[in-house]
Amino acid sequence: MKQQENRAEPQEKQIRFIDSHYNLKFYIPDGGKIRITFRDGHTADRVCKYIDDYHLYVGNCCYHICEFAEKMELNGSKVELINQSEPSKNKTKNREKQR
Repeated sequence: MKQQENRAEPQEKQIRFIDSHYNLKFYIPDGGKIRITFRDGHTADRVCKYIDDYHLYVGNCCYHICEFAEKMELNGSKVELINQSEPSKNKTKNREKQR
């Protein structure tokens, strides 16, 4: 008898964001975006790429997940995911004005 191969569909790679104590903050899909809010209030949106379960690219910079968390905490920066499925605030406001 032939043994059946396990042909499970590959799952979408998820990038894990943690704090410096390895507590989970959130996940984003490979190629997803985050928003970094710096101490002075300036924000920057960055595309993130999965390397492996412990490494990622944030923009063009490669980090270990804990290294990135520590850097953000030391700089007083806040990291949040950008939900790309939600309409932008401007589009929503424009739709409301048209009604």
